[in-house]
Amino acid sequence: MTPWGNDESGNLSADDAFAILANQTRFEIVQTLWELYEPDDPANVVKFADLYDGDNAVSFSELYDTVDYNDTGNFNYHLEQLTGHFVRQSDSGYELTEAGFEIVRAVLAGTVRERPRPDAVEIDANCPRCDAPVVADYENHHLSVSCSQCPGIWQNVTGEDGVLFTFPLPPAGLSNRTPDEVFYATLVFNLNRIRSFIDGVCPYCSGPVHESLDVCEEHDPRDRGGCPQCHRQHAVEVAEVCHQCKAVARGPLAIAILSHPAVAAFYHDRGFEHRFASWETFSRAQTVEESILETDSLRIRLTVPCEGDRLRLTLDESLSIVEAVQETSLERD
Repeated sequence: MTPWGNDESGNLSADDAFAILANQTRFEIVQTLWELYEPDDPANVVKFADLYDGDNAVSFSELYDTVDYNDTGNFNYHLEQLTGHFVRQSDSGYELTEAGFEIVRAVLAGTVRERPRPDAVEIDANCPRCDAPVVADYENHHLSVSCSQCPGIWQNVTGEDGVLFTFPLPPAGLSNRTPDEVFYATLVFNLNRIRSFIDGVCPYCSGPVHESLDVCEEHDPRDRGGCPQCHRQHAVEVAEVCHQCKAVARGPLAIAILSHPAVAAFYHDRGFEHRFASWETFSRAQTVEESILETDSLRIRLTVPCEGDRLRLTLDESLSIVEAVQETSLERD
């Protein structure tokens, strides 16, 4: 089937987008259209059939007066530069496109204007490896959660171990939230995006995702520092890359497979709710055993434990499950 679009089909280049938005007046126009939009107004409830019907549009005169510009002709020029990609023009006036909303959301998320640094604090969660309390630390728009006692899963950038995860979270994610709530928000925010990557859709730009595996064939994990060859605790890592916007997600294969319906059903049948975007699922990923069965025609086995039973999954290089076998504790005995 012929693709609907390609890299050149009506797209605005990154250079052109940066040039358009670098002008202060143009950015004020985008900001003003956002400020005049009221999502709670019943008139602004979007219907899919008439997504942009002009109900939210702002007239030229109202927009001009609100921005408080002093040159009508020049203002119109700046508005024309935005129209088509960031602003939509209709008979009723002007309104933001989805791209325009995304620009404002990036600013409101705080990633381009804030760099908060709260103190590290112990939170209400336990390490999935040793059951000790864990500590959350927010810095450079990332939340790091580390075990207070054991080596954890990763090392941080300075070579210190104990890290369980480091996930991005915009400063807006801290707003009116306790440390425990920030911890929860970070997991939901990131694991849902990881699931989108796994499903082949970039959660940032909706572009296609290229998936690859990094297999350590001489894996020998240690308590501290991980394997000397790959510096990881896990032998197989999945890399998800969007070449359109250069977004990347990397992580253990166990995280990717825990989103599979067969795994959710396995837990459900044993009385456990299995929500992918949760600390429970992240913790369960640390109990999954992995083994490389073949390397020439890649075959990987993941063993998921629950209540003494096991789900053995055999995957090929495309991460397709080629075999799924459940084994109960009674069968092993």
